[in-house]
Amino acid sequence: MQTVFDHIPEWFILRYDAEICAWAANFQKIGPVKNFVLREGQFADLSPDPEIGPVLLGARLVAKMEKWADRVTISPATEMDRETIARHCRKMVSLGIKPNMRLQEPIRPGVPIFPTVHAKPVSN
Repeated sequence: MQTVFDHIPEWFILRYDAEICAWAANFQKIGPVKNFVLREGQFADLSPDPEIGPVLLGARLVAKMEKWADRVTISPATEMDRETIARHCRKMVSLGIKPNMRLQEPIRPGVPIFPTVHAKPVSN
């Protein structure tokens, strides 16, 4: 099956290739809509509320199966997603960030994390 990307910059495809492949491999579970967290590392914009930390952007992609053409077309879910992706790519390219660069994501106090949970007996 052929995959066609519509209105998605090549930089984005290269940067998020592993997640796109994981989506394809688990398509039956995930379905045709996938949310992507945009990884900007230390270059993420600051939130107006310092207690929340840097902004965490996301965009949704939609996969449309075309069985008669034996292909799937992946595109942004909405015009807003399309613009978010385009702005993200322009920003990262202008900063000289290559698609394969790993960036350390900043701590975002407002975003819950899942610490390692150790089983403890419950006392009544």
